[in-house]
Amino acid sequence: MLKKFEQLLLRVERRVFSVIMFVMLAILTCHVTMRYLFNRPLIWTDEVTTMMQGTIAFLGIGYCFHRGQHTELSLLYDRVPRQIKRKFDLITNSVMLFCLYHLTQIGFAYTAKQNIALGTIPWMKKSFFYVFIPIGFMIAMAYVTVRLIRIVLEIAGHGKGGR
Repeated sequence: MLKKFEQLLLRVERRVFSVIMFVMLAILTCHVTMRYLFNRPLIWTDEVTTMMQGTIAFLGIGYCFHRGQHTELSLLYDRVPRQIKRKFDLITNSVMLFCLYHLTQIGFAYTAKQNIALGTIPWMKKSFFYVFIPIGFMIAMAYVTVRLIRIVLEIAGHGKGGR
């Protein structure tokens, strides 16, 4: 069940990343076309694509957790027995879950304050993009929760666990 949940989350993330990248490509293609063929650049493209890059960065937090590409201290970790690694994982992932929970709350509060227009597109609000900050933290919380459940099951002797 955990694996199915994780795979579903991963599929959704990949599709969202693909859509965002496709939209960025379309916007930049329009920008280049307008600039070099018609000598009329679209002034809003830089701001929107920059915001979309930030969106991908924050949504990618959870993806990095899933892939095991997040920052960790491996100098000591790689040298200890597996049982100690699991206990260390339990502590560090619990702390990470606590931090992500609070970052999600802060992210939503920050997003609520950013309901102001983009500089080049008055009808588009910054909060349209900033809402992906706490969403990225929530996705990371889901992956960390799955990892914690696996660690607890492994410590209890009910499963393989896994990083």
